[in-house]
Amino acid sequence: MASGEILVAHGMWEVLRQSRGYVPHSVGVYGASQTGKTTLDRQLTTQGEIRPYGEDDRTHHTLRRGKYILPEATHKRIRSRGMKRTIVSRDIGGHVEYHSTWLRDLWLRKVKTIVVVMDHRHMEDPTNTDNQVALSYLVTSLQNQTRPKGLGLRRIFQRRYMPQRIILLMNKADEWMNQETYSQWEQGFILRHPIFDAFRQTLYEIQEMKIPLRADACSAAVGWNVDEAIFRGLADL
Repeated sequence: MASGEILVAHGMWEVLRQSRGYVPHSVGVYGASQTGKTTLDRQLTTQGEIRPYGEDDRTHHTLRRGKYILPEATHKRIRSRGMKRTIVSRDIGGHVEYHSTWLRDLWLRKVKTIVVVMDHRHMEDPTNTDNQVALSYLVTSLQNQTRPKGLGLRRIFQRRYMPQRIILLMNKADEWMNQETYSQWEQGFILRHPIFDAFRQTLYEIQEMKIPLRADACSAAVGWNVDEAIFRGLADL
């Protein structure tokens, strides 16, 4: 191949690579209440240190005609090492009564990537199973192909849904990560940390469903490893 042809081919590849970053990618962000989903949503929208949220700031939804009203999905630009991607997501509450709303969001938007936001509460209190319940609900729903109510006529013939991947995002790393854990994260072994042990059986089930899984750590409040974690999770797209 002549040098001119190589340059043209390289130029075309760069154009394709850059344009790819503007194609919106549907992401569903779910998890137990107070794991930091709203903080993550704000951080992805505008980078910076997010103020602590109180009980009055929790995400709630209006109940109308037997179903909760979904918030509008918004576009965010994530960046990592000079590359950019556009993702589209909603800020949906994590209370148990909203779990079925997660499924409506998944099916209505045909979400390609599920991001499950967790924190370390189960390490501080072994009797707390909020994170386990949230992840198990999503995985069981995928296993059983649970079709939520209220999809409307647009999805009347849709009988199956499966994401392309699941990203487990262990949030609040500024509160639970130490030097040893940071080294483990740097080496790419964060999934072997005891913080993930409570979910091990569910992780096996995800693998058996042939859904690629990524696990990472971040601190949405201070903006550490937020864009990068999601970007890495989408790397094989």
